[in-house]
Amino acid sequence: MLNNYLLTALRSMLRQKSHSLMNIMGLSIGLAAAILIALYVNYHQSFDKFQPEPTSSYRLQQQWPSMGLHAPLVSSAFNSELSKINGVELVFNLFDLSKQIDSAVEYQGEKLHLSSLFAASDNIEQLMLLPTVAGDLQQALTAPYQLALSVKEAQRLFGRSDVIGKSLQSQDASWTVAAIFENLPDNTHFHFDALTSANPAIIGTPSMGANNSYTYVRLANSANVDEISKTLTSLYNNLAYSGQDMVRVELQRLDKIHLNAQSQFEMKMNGSQFTVTVCTGLSLLLIGIAMINFINMSTAQAGRRAQEVGVKKAMGASQFQLISQFLFESTLLSFISVMIATLLVQLTLPWFNNLTESHLSLTASVDSLLVLAFLTLIIGITAGLYPALFMSSFSAKRVLSGDLQRGKTAVLIRKSLLTLQAALSVGLIVAAAILFQQLDYLKQLPVGYERTQRIEISAIAADMLFEKSNNAIVSRLSRIEGVSDIGFSDASLTDTTNTSTKLLWPGADADSPFLPFIGSGYGIVKAQGLKLLAGRDFSEKYGSDWYQEDAQGQGFAGIIVTESIIKMSGLTDPQQAIGKIWQFKTGKEDSDKFDVKIVGVVADIQVGSARNSLSPLLFICGLSWMSEANIVATITQDQLPLTLNRIKTELAQQTGNDEFTISLVEENYRQLYSDDRRVANFVLIFCGLAVFLTCVGIFGLSSYSAQCRAKEMSIRKVLGATKLDLINLLAKEYLWLLAVSIFLAVPATYYLLGQWLNGFNERITQPLSAYVAAAALVSLITWLTVASHGIKSASERPAKILKAE
Repeated sequence: MLNNYLLTALRSMLRQKSHSLMNIMGLSIGLAAAILIALYVNYHQSFDKFQPEPTSSYRLQQQWPSMGLHAPLVSSAFNSELSKINGVELVFNLFDLSKQIDSAVEYQGEKLHLSSLFAASDNIEQLMLLPTVAGDLQQALTAPYQLALSVKEAQRLFGRSDVIGKSLQSQDASWTVAAIFENLPDNTHFHFDALTSANPAIIGTPSMGANNSYTYVRLANSANVDEISKTLTSLYNNLAYSGQDMVRVELQRLDKIHLNAQSQFEMKMNGSQFTVTVCTGLSLLLIGIAMINFINMSTAQAGRRAQEVGVKKAMGASQFQLISQFLFESTLLSFISVMIATLLVQLTLPWFNNLTESHLSLTASVDSLLVLAFLTLIIGITAGLYPALFMSSFSAKRVLSGDLQRGKTAVLIRKSLLTLQAALSVGLIVAAAILFQQLDYLKQLPVGYERTQRIEISAIAADMLFEKSNNAIVSRLSRIEGVSDIGFSDASLTDTTNTSTKLLWPGADADSPFLPFIGSGYGIVKAQGLKLLAGRDFSEKYGSDWYQEDAQGQGFAGIIVTESIIKMSGLTDPQQAIGKIWQFKTGKEDSDKFDVKIVGVVADIQVGSARNSLSPLLFICGLSWMSEANIVATITQDQLPLTLNRIKTELAQQTGNDEFTISLVEENYRQLYSDDRRVANFVLIFCGLAVFLTCVGIFGLSSYSAQCRAKEMSIRKVLGATKLDLINLLAKEYLWLLAVSIFLAVPATYYLLGQWLNGFNERITQPLSAYVAAAALVSLITWLTVASHGIKSASERPAKILKAE
């Protein structure tokens, strides 16, 4: 039986070479794209699935509605209250020490830098999988100044991984390596290379208002997550914010963090559920278009196999046997397509990995082979079922007598599916155009600071910059040719602010919101390219600008505020604020504050991505609560590599290490939208593939249509019709279908793109021209595709076609 099916299928494929080739080509391309996307989606959905009890483990996150800010950080002082809540079975803390302590160390006279140093609770292995290669992890996480290093960090620092007992000397302490753990896998949101004990000697004694810890909890199976979240919100507001309704505490499930948490304080860049959803949808659309081609061309070519069906029925073949034959043929085509698609995937994976910034691979495992086999069957049966039912239903008597009437249902289905294909193509073209327009708009968006020709040098010890008497680094860098307008701060405007305070102006009450602030040095307005609305920049000419304390320990400093703070204070003109003395809060008590003087007002600044709300911001001169700071400078593009090398050399001499990072501010800003740019690239690629596959379908159907109407076109040509008349006659049917598809595509595309654009605080208005251009492009491609057959048919001699009559 199978031999007969195989022989019949091969003969059919050979008789209809173009039909089979187009089906295989369409399915192969669609499947290759779908497999690539499946690898991408599977990778991003695998994050932290392997951790112990990932579905009952959660991370706490604070959200400040007044600032439009959210962060997965709370105070570790909250632990004792957390453990009392019914349903909380485990509490785990992880502290990022990179901004709290000096991570510069020395080994055998060589100056090094601890990378991604975190402090962790000693119950870490209950929350995450962390296999130990050597040493005692519990010792490293209980005794002070002990270290657990990843294998790659040990090799970076010492050149090998068998380093248990080795010591690293820092300015304040001696660190001893007590354990080596396996490198963290790529598919986890955790990111650290060195761990130490969460000992008060290292992390200090945090106040309830200090946001110093990534805090995780494990909940009982019976726990109500929403109720616990409400309880935590109320409790945290009471303890940390004196009962003010300042924050909402949310619980993020461990295995959902990578795709759903988009905080600026993540340990590493997360993925995006939106990207995964879009990619999944696009891949399904592409497979759908390929399957539509298969169904359309199979039903259109059914007449050629009508006699075969009639003869088989006359010889006693049952409808089940005929259906089995046609499904076998479609599954065989599907199998060939899957094999070709697999080859295409292997060839395009390097390019795809570069596009997605991933390290994906297609391995010949049992699971992958089973998936491909399942995919072959599903596509073969799904795509071939309707053609099989349609062709097996032919009446043997009517077929063999020559009285075959093609059903209106088949024609209606072909037209409907073709309309759907064209609608998808129009929608994807519009989506690609608008996605790139939005990204281009964001690139040109005024953000309140200059991005071009500026570099940012990060991971500089803050105390080396915020010592008023020690400005050697800035002074030496300013002497390098091509470098100018140097300043420094303890936060990056393309990233996030790290600290907040209450700024009290006359008439402000205790319920005034927390405002983010940035500690900076002199000349920050010029260095960052801020737009000064009133007053002046911080300057060495004014000694009172720099934070200082009097004999009684009372502080004083100059500040620069953004325009929105002026509006919050009730002032109508920025100039009115210059010289005002306000108060800067440093703690919970009323006495925890000092006076500050407003020396300048700048235009509002967009910190981080345009998805974040525009938050009021202030700069304070000479004061920082952070352990690291950034240097910002203007740099000429002439001999850029040489200038950067000189900067690196000078910084290495001044700081004693060379593990700082130099980046272009423009590039840092561009990285904020890397995920959106990736989505746009996906849409553009899938748009091209969808249009190509739609053309394949139209090409196949127009070829069949031209054959069916050959006599009609010959008669019209005899009666005087031109080639263009005949081409338009053939194309008219498809253009009408295209008009219907445009009518369907426009409202759906407008709605979906509107939902995406609403995620930005700054967005474009969807241009009508994008929809007109997409419709015109698809119409032109459709006309040209049909015309390729129309020209051939119109060029045939009428006598050759009509002589049979």
